[in-house]
Amino acid sequence: MVLKRRLVDFQREQDPFAVKVFLPPTDHYRQRNWIMTSPEQQMDTLREGLSRVILDQLAETLRDYSSGNLANPVLRFEAFIQDGEPGTQGQTPRSPVVSKMVDLSGIISQSANNSPNTSHAGRESTIEHPTPPTISPQLMMDDVAASASRAFVRTQRTPSQGPPQMSPETDANAFIQRRGTGALRPVRGAAPVEEEQPDSQRHMQVANNFPKRAKIQTDVVFIPQQSSIDKFVVSVWEQIHGGISLDPQSLLEQWQLTATAATATINNAGKIHVPEQLELGLLQAPSADGTLTEIDMEGTFNRSNIFCRKVTQASRACRSIEVIVQARWIEHFDSYVELLAITNPGMSPTKRRKAALIEACNDFGWSEKELRNKMAIWRGYKEIKDAGGWAALVFAGMGLYRFCKYRVGFNPDSMQRLRCLRPRIEVAADTLHPTWRQLLMIVGEGAQRRFCGHPHDWVVRQDGSDPVPLRSTYLEYDPYFSFEQLEHSVMDMSAWGTDDPRWVPPMNAVACVQGMHTCHSCGQEQSEDPKINSCYCFPTLFGSGRRSPCPVQVFRTSDGRNNGLMALCPFERGAAIGEFVGLITKDLQNMDVMDSSTGVRAYQIWQGRQGNFTRFVNHSCKSNAQFQQFVWMSTQRIILVSKGIEAGHEVTVDYSGSYWRGLDKECLCGESCCRYRNAAR
Repeated sequence: MVLKRRLVDFQREQDPFAVKVFLPPTDHYRQRNWIMTSPEQQMDTLREGLSRVILDQLAETLRDYSSGNLANPVLRFEAFIQDGEPGTQGQTPRSPVVSKMVDLSGIISQSANNSPNTSHAGRESTIEHPTPPTISPQLMMDDVAASASRAFVRTQRTPSQGPPQMSPETDANAFIQRRGTGALRPVRGAAPVEEEQPDSQRHMQVANNFPKRAKIQTDVVFIPQQSSIDKFVVSVWEQIHGGISLDPQSLLEQWQLTATAATATINNAGKIHVPEQLELGLLQAPSADGTLTEIDMEGTFNRSNIFCRKVTQASRACRSIEVIVQARWIEHFDSYVELLAITNPGMSPTKRRKAALIEACNDFGWSEKELRNKMAIWRGYKEIKDAGGWAALVFAGMGLYRFCKYRVGFNPDSMQRLRCLRPRIEVAADTLHPTWRQLLMIVGEGAQRRFCGHPHDWVVRQDGSDPVPLRSTYLEYDPYFSFEQLEHSVMDMSAWGTDDPRWVPPMNAVACVQGMHTCHSCGQEQSEDPKINSCYCFPTLFGSGRRSPCPVQVFRTSDGRNNGLMALCPFERGAAIGEFVGLITKDLQNMDVMDSSTGVRAYQIWQGRQGNFTRFVNHSCKSNAQFQQFVWMSTQRIILVSKGIEAGHEVTVDYSGSYWRGLDKECLCGESCCRYRNAAR
């Protein structure tokens, strides 16, 4: 018979030390395995099973048993073998097969004296268990005495709780025999483990690996992400100040090419005649030595570039016309629904919209679902047009479709912001793209521009009011004020003649002899020809061809500082915003000028009557830009460099103490670190 511990029931009767062990019936397979094992293996199996079933539970019971009313406590151990079937459990057992008595007086008194240490040992024993003892009928008394002082799993019990009760069905799932492979053993699920009583001694943590809260990384910078409306507005500014062209003439040229290709005749082996712009050059026949003659690929490549540019511009213009027509169609749809309400007063609003939708589906040739999906996006176009004007819709970037499809950011606050930006967008669009309003003629809108001249000849306001001419903001200070917008500085002939005081000698004699210009910052060659230039210190200003318009606007401040400069797009740290240009002169006194020197000669740049947008940069004690000297082509320049400016923020510089020293003015920057708040006092 193989001893398999599958069904165990610790059931205490009147005697708390009486334990019944139920052994399951064996089958043929288990009997065969039992017979095949050696007597030593059979004895080890019996010892292991009895030790797990009896000694652990017996040791816990002896530890918690109160023996104060016993003068000489002894343990009476009796073992019976009987049938474990449920129907036979009530029968009177026969004579015991083992009957032993153990004196517990010395063991219990010793454990009572060492109770504090035992509590610590009980906690530590849950981490590392000693090897469980084995048991045999001959050594029962000695093993029980040795096991009584061990506590593998401590369980606090109160007298009201009584001993734990387990049914045979529960034991079948909880105690499945497994062979011991080490000092650890599985926790018995049926034995509840309770916490220590409050009167137990507290175990203090003294180790250095006590779990701590993760340290906050101080080097991580949390940068808030732009909202959808912010991204949309920046995309509009980028398109306006970019290199796109919305001239309707490009569309006419494209239509002419299409008409030419459509009316072409087929001749010479079915070859279709294509416009000249599409020709990639004529390859000549090979010569006698097998080589090809020279091919004019340069001219072909240039013609291909021009043709691709025209097609791209025409495609961009067609995209703008598409959104214009779709936004106007939504207006016509709403007007038609209102007309149905007048002609059919008894029709509900839902049926009126349904009737208009069905009629439109028949004309478009689309399903109702397809048209509804498109109308949801087109209605977004109309809402943008109503808030930001036609310019905001025409110059919207590639994210317009996604912005109107998912409608993230379509709320009253965003639309109010677009309404405030509408005049500013129209100023930039009319001055930088004079022909863009001609696209609106396709829906019956006028093509007359509202704003003419240079983009920085207009002063915009942040509250959405109409822009005013730049000259009108200075008439109260100077009735004869006038300002000319410059791309490059001009020389004061009365002060310097034809000699430019900004000239800087080359870095070495070799460059001077060869006529080369070397950058004083990066050491690379400088040239106005982009093919030769290797200096990219400020590529938006020098060495990359024609300059693009700077995305800034002159705006009216609300704190008494007159005009200021607003960044429409973000400028990264170290990026050039623009060059400080004006009249190159000298010896001016009591006037706002830029003093500079090459180390050989000193000069001044005055922007009183001539200059560019850098004239309107205000002072701040906590500035986000600075003026920096830079030598380009042996000529010193003054560059306005960003320290990191976000879109919609004012561009400011620090005028330094030399400007404020002796000046009867007060700083109005409003910064907490202001150094010249009381400079006029």
